[in-house]
Amino acid sequence: MSASKVGRCGRRTRPMVDKSSTFDLADTTWISKIPECPVYHPSEQEFEHPLVYLQKIAPEASKYGICKIVSPIAASNPAAFVLTKEEKDFKFETNVQPLRLSKWNAKDIITFPMRGRKYTYHEFEALANKVFLRRFRSSECCSSSYVENEFWHDMVHGDRGTVEYGVNVEGSAFSSDPNDRLGTSKWNLKNFSRLQECPLRLVDREIPGITDPMLYIGMLFSMFAWHVEDHYLYSINYNHSGANKTWYGVPGYAASQFEKIVLNHVYCKKILTKHGEDGVFHFLAHKTTMFPPNVLLQHDVTVYKAVQKPGEFVITFPRAYHAGFSHGFNCGEAVNFAIADWFPLGAAASKRYAHLRMLPIIPYEELLCKEAMVVYKYSRARGSKNKPEDIASYGAIVHSFLQLMQFYKSSLLRLRSSRKLSSSSYTSGTLICSLCHKDCYVAYLECKYCYSHPICLYHDTASQTCLCGRKYTIFKMNEMLALEDAVRSFKHEKECTDTLSLSSIFSCKRNESIKDLKQNSPLDEEKITRGSANSQGAASKLKRKVPDKSVKNNVKE
Repeated sequence: MSASKVGRCGRRTRPMVDKSSTFDLADTTWISKIPECPVYHPSEQEFEHPLVYLQKIAPEASKYGICKIVSPIAASNPAAFVLTKEEKDFKFETNVQPLRLSKWNAKDIITFPMRGRKYTYHEFEALANKVFLRRFRSSECCSSSYVENEFWHDMVHGDRGTVEYGVNVEGSAFSSDPNDRLGTSKWNLKNFSRLQECPLRLVDREIPGITDPMLYIGMLFSMFAWHVEDHYLYSINYNHSGANKTWYGVPGYAASQFEKIVLNHVYCKKILTKHGEDGVFHFLAHKTTMFPPNVLLQHDVTVYKAVQKPGEFVITFPRAYHAGFSHGFNCGEAVNFAIADWFPLGAAASKRYAHLRMLPIIPYEELLCKEAMVVYKYSRARGSKNKPEDIASYGAIVHSFLQLMQFYKSSLLRLRSSRKLSSSSYTSGTLICSLCHKDCYVAYLECKYCYSHPICLYHDTASQTCLCGRKYTIFKMNEMLALEDAVRSFKHEKECTDTLSLSSIFSCKRNESIKDLKQNSPLDEEKITRGSANSQGAASKLKRKVPDKSVKNNVKE
């Protein structure tokens, strides 16, 4: 969720948008044309296992990019209590956000101060309430549609107005009180990414905003700009207290279309001619681009809306672009997570990061290999008679893992035949490719004499000698033999599954043929059935080292 990129001097450079005729909001009827995202009301029993529940609703909810989940239980200790009583001396610094759309052109990139000031929770609440009262002449809540109209009016016609937003505040407003039902539940975002079903539990360090939640303390019109989550991860946001928050979401299947619209109708093309849609992705990653959803509606890009109330969770799905704003003082909290079906999308994100030479935040290859080994060991422990489908989204993990290992198998065979490779060695942990910044876990190249320059196996230059003139060494992870055992096991299971699937197809076709004969042939049913069972080929004979990221990317929600 976002609004700023931090420069070296503590100032923010804001990518500009072209607010010509594209942003004509004299007519705001488009606001009522954005359909609502789905809202889910889990029972307390369903609520006990969050990732199991999310996996259950994902096939439907992911089509909308975002969804709401209404918590069946409430916190005993509100955010104000947690951040003033449980968290001693809690203070946070705000960002100053301009309440306007700014022009973009090839030369005009303005900067302005980013930092606000430090507040206690109650100090910022008092300021936010004062701003709301000054704007609406009342402390009473306004309708969501009215606030939405006012927000976009100010964004388009605003000049020097600003708001403050406490963004990326490390910490949590979930209570540590053992009697707080929400705080002790698995929906406590402090522990969410470490749940057993979440691949991010395998990340061996804390990453604020990714594995550990961050707070977002807002006022009227505090905003988070259009962005997609890092590495196309899921995100979960909880509104602890205060005013509502409006969200806009674009489903993951429309992400490429979204980027094309931004390229052609939002940014100045001179800025993005080099990388096209990938350039758009790179600029949007700064989380500074805000424009009204009617631009998307005008070009048939699907957009959905959510009005998040206190006590509600908002889920964003992989590769779903989203943006939004607050209706007044509120306190939200967000963190990333994944379930097994994320791995194919994580691979796509990893490839895109490497193409743009963006440093990865999480070690994708390492997570995939470790999760695959968990599945492999679990399958062996259960025994061959127990189907591996008991593991959630087993197929997504295995498919992604087999694809990765097939790439390394082909690459290593090619490299071994090269006369320019002197030897091989073993290593552990993740390193970063010096050419594209891709994370290297399974294998990489390195010169014995130039240890600071690992190269991933995705480069054609990998078969050449090092710049120093000496030959490369292939480094493979210590557990390579175990990974290869897992590959063989998964392939065997897949072959067995494919055979069983083929058997089912033939059985189905046979039954359909018998049914057709019974309906259309004057022959006796008993003779038909007996003849089929005794025929040759009857169905009974047919038997499948990531670097620390010291600063989290701008505003994230």
